[in-house]
Amino acid sequence: MKKNKKPFIIGNWKMTPSSLDQAKKRFISIRKAALKHRNIEVGICPPSPYVFPLAQLAKKGKIKIGSQDVSVHSEGSHTGEIGASMFETSGAVMTLIGHSERRAAGDTDAIVATKISQALKTDMTIVLCVGESDRDDHGEYLNVIRKQLKEAINQLGRSQFAQLVIAYEPVWAIGRKDNVAITSHDLHQMVIFIKKFLKELWGETISSIVPVLYGGSVTAENAHDILWNGEVDGLLIGRASWEVESLSAIFDAIDVPRKTLQVKKKAKR
Repeated sequence: MKKNKKPFIIGNWKMTPSSLDQAKKRFISIRKAALKHRNIEVGICPPSPYVFPLAQLAKKGKIKIGSQDVSVHSEGSHTGEIGASMFETSGAVMTLIGHSERRAAGDTDAIVATKISQALKTDMTIVLCVGESDRDDHGEYLNVIRKQLKEAINQLGRSQFAQLVIAYEPVWAIGRKDNVAITSHDLHQMVIFIKKFLKELWGETISSIVPVLYGGSVTAENAHDILWNGEVDGLLIGRASWEVESLSAIFDAIDVPRKTLQVKKKAKR
């Protein structure tokens, strides 16, 4: 996937809702809200059993469907596992890998790297989630991000970076009130850090094509500031993405073309 000119908003439904009927109703409502915003690209990662039926509904609209994870295995005697190619066959065009909740459940950097290698066998966009649990005054958390990135993408060939999206997901900010989650200034500094790391490792071209998203306590109140002043390419949204009114309000808050915003900034100078 090439770098998005439009903000890319991904909703992670986690383990909700409890029935396929509810999932379909929620999806249709979100699709209706998304259709009002041509300047936004939208993706939804529902629970695994809903990927195929929602992918069928997605054919009628602009929403991309993704999986919340993939197995380290492609096939075989692995009860309960779902391979990357299985998700792609079911209609998924992207997948989250390395989400903080999966890391908390035991996914090491090595496991994340293996899952990425499996997803690379498909054409799905890989949304690699990275983020520190705590922040310290000495900047050690930057080494955590650096290690997560290096081990995850060290295996990628230059042409494969077109499949990659990085989602910065500071664990300490998740669930906090939007006004104390993270400042747009701090977020922008992290985007610069990630881009600089990619440039040092792979060069300017790779650094410029890999989108960076933000995930962590995004609301309608802080979404505009985080997206535009934080200089990210999109948002990875959890709880607010399964509350249709909340997600619709976020769409409304951020639906300002980047070019228009830049013109307004120049006018103020």
